[in-house]
Amino acid sequence: MILPISPYDKISRYFHRAVNQTFRFLVPEGKSVLYYGRFLPGMLPELKASRCVVVSHDKIDADTLQAMDGGEFEFVLSGYDAFLPGETFDYIIFNGALRESHDICGLLKNILSASTPSTRLIIYQHNYLWQGMINLAENLHLLSRGAIQNGISVRDLTSFLNGMGFKVVRTFRQTLCPLRLWILGPLLNSLGAVIPCFDFLKLNQFIVARPVVTPEPVTAPAQSLSIVLTVRDERGNIEPIVRSLPQVCVDQEIIFVEGHSRDGTREEIERVMALYPDKNIRLLVQPGKGQGDAIRVGFAASRGDIIILYEGDGTSTPDDIQYFYDALGSGRFEFVEGSRFIYPFDDRSMPVLNKIGNIFFARWFSWFLGQHTTDVLSGIKAISRKEYETIHAHWGFLGLDDPFGDFELLYGAFRFGLNFCEIPMHYRPRTYGVSKSRVMLHGIYLVRMAVRGFLMFRSSSVHKRIIDKGATSV
Repeated sequence: MILPISPYDKISRYFHRAVNQTFRFLVPEGKSVLYYGRFLPGMLPELKASRCVVVSHDKIDADTLQAMDGGEFEFVLSGYDAFLPGETFDYIIFNGALRESHDICGLLKNILSASTPSTRLIIYQHNYLWQGMINLAENLHLLSRGAIQNGISVRDLTSFLNGMGFKVVRTFRQTLCPLRLWILGPLLNSLGAVIPCFDFLKLNQFIVARPVVTPEPVTAPAQSLSIVLTVRDERGNIEPIVRSLPQVCVDQEIIFVEGHSRDGTREEIERVMALYPDKNIRLLVQPGKGQGDAIRVGFAASRGDIIILYEGDGTSTPDDIQYFYDALGSGRFEFVEGSRFIYPFDDRSMPVLNKIGNIFFARWFSWFLGQHTTDVLSGIKAISRKEYETIHAHWGFLGLDDPFGDFELLYGAFRFGLNFCEIPMHYRPRTYGVSKSRVMLHGIYLVRMAVRGFLMFRSSSVHKRIIDKGATSV
């Protein structure tokens, strides 16, 4: 990305503000950051990193240093290819560094040594279709003249990253008009966020990648597990579930979050706890309402390194839990979603309207999140405790109350670049109780959250509102 001569360049201020908002949306506060590139006005202080190492071949002026006052910043005047990181970081940001590199493979090899399995690499550069406009702006002295400009497309980058030990987890573009031009720039960018056919024309390109994790040796210690079940009026399902839940690791607990049942579910859980003391069962009473609230309560009380959300209605096969645990325990993934639509299932398991709605929403999310998914409301989900804590700290960023909790988890996983996968799971009809889902009422919630997510991940103006609002206190 080519930067203006001065941080105070009024012509580029609108453009840089949009870029900064997107970076703040992608990078949680309090993380360590390794930054390659020219100083983007206002971005580094706004990231609120616990530590930030800035590698740049441009000298940092006094005004910039003053703007950095109060943060833990280290500036390294060096070519991008020559710098060798001596520590690991949570996030590594390339602001045009690959396009100005003389040794792309060497640079990627260097930052791989600064990565942990959970490190996110964010690559930011401009769309090569804009190169003519960039050259014109440089000749008019509206932008500072850049160094070499390697012609790297998103497809090229994906190939290079795969070859150097990284996996691309998400790509997206923003900004149709980089200038404010009174109301014209914001209007064009708002239309571009809604109408996807303009994506190929957008200036900003963001690529989020992760290191490819080598499987842990077989002697690695097993991780502890918390299985969380949210239940309301499920008395007849409690003992069959507890009896059939497998012991997938030595350190395992089962947590029931009971949501004000009227059929004696709480008393049944207490009876089963006494009947199966070896199952390490705990009972929590949900203080609020809705599954989203119950998930937060159960996850917050969990003690395991891995947390698995298991549907308490008896429609999911307990043996599938082993596969979810293995996927996270291997270190290859940090969020795992079950899919009910791989294996054939009894038509009684899901009404036709529910099935059509689930398929529609899965395809919708696959499209705008850039990650193939077949089911967004499945009965089994798994996440590492470390990554859930980041999502929990930003719970409520949707700006809508999520009665299910599924969307806070799913959107949070994509926002913060978690390694994601789907695992096929078996699905069967209920044997006790009735479904809590209501096609019309909950369908409206789903549509609202689907639209909000679409705008959220495509519009820097929505990023700003989320950042300004901050995370909801929970």
